[in-house]
Amino acid sequence: MSSHSDPSSVGSALAAMRGRRALLLGDYVLDTYLYGETVRVSREAPVIVVRKERVEHRLGGAANAAQNLAALGVETHVVGQLGDDDAGRATRAMLGDAGVNATALQLGGVTTPQKTRVLAGAFGTARQQVLRIDDEPAAALPEAHTERVVAELEARAHQVDIVVVSDYGLGTITEPIVAAVVGLAKRGVRVMVDSRYRLPAFRGVTAVKPNAPEAADLVGYAISDRAAAERAGAQLLHNLDCEICLVTQGRRGMSLFERGKSSDHVAVVGAEEVTDVTGAGDTVTATFAAALASGLGARNAMRLANCAAGVVVMKVGAATASPGEVSLTARQHGVELEPWEK
Repeated sequence: MSSHSDPSSVGSALAAMRGRRALLLGDYVLDTYLYGETVRVSREAPVIVVRKERVEHRLGGAANAAQNLAALGVETHVVGQLGDDDAGRATRAMLGDAGVNATALQLGGVTTPQKTRVLAGAFGTARQQVLRIDDEPAAALPEAHTERVVAELEARAHQVDIVVVSDYGLGTITEPIVAAVVGLAKRGVRVMVDSRYRLPAFRGVTAVKPNAPEAADLVGYAISDRAAAERAGAQLLHNLDCEICLVTQGRRGMSLFERGKSSDHVAVVGAEEVTDVTGAGDTVTATFAAALASGLGARNAMRLANCAAGVVVMKVGAATASPGEVSLTARQHGVELEPWEK
């Protein structure tokens, strides 16, 4: 592998990310893991009784994307909404601990999204997920909070290298906020969007990252092979009026489509058997956005995001990939980057 001084090396690419600035907006989620031992079947109902051992909290959704940006050395600022509840306060504190600037995150007016996973097993065995309980906002953001988020976006967007939207459909991204994001893109701000349910609403942004099922819903046919991905990618570029479309396809890798350029594809890196895919999409979004913000180009961005995904799927729960881990994965799998303009 080339040295860090080589302008086409992975080390140089990762070094270029440090100090870049990103503004992130989305649905901030607290992932809670309750671990326990299965001890018997309840007398009250035909259910397993789990004796609680410990509880862990991790950042999920947009919060996971934010901590992944920060882990790559990107100066990360977040705007949006959390509930004035235990989950909201914990999420904001954990973002701060991860090196994310969360001073613009508001508290109050909604319920903080929280996913509680119960992982259980018999004595001496691995814990496996047996139940998930979700807390979700009952309504969209109050109008006053939406106005404040829009004001924060307008004030901060021109001070960063990229704006990232992580929309899980949990109510944070209201229609006025979508309009504000699209307006920023029209005014030349680099904007990347990962939206689970309404990507067409963000028509005209710089880059989008649908996974294969999301892309299939948008184009109306299954993306079951490379040919289908090629057809869908071209269609999405046109329909969404974006410059870049990255389609992630699980075990089939990733396909990249850029306006005026040929398509590109990478196979997955890493082990055949993954540990946990939770949050891998957030890692891809963050790494791809960090690379775009650093001027590395979309093709290099895809390769780096693919390496980062290969790191986090071997970890339990939503996780981050450090520059060292990304570099090691790239070296182990012979990943090479194209030269870029500094």
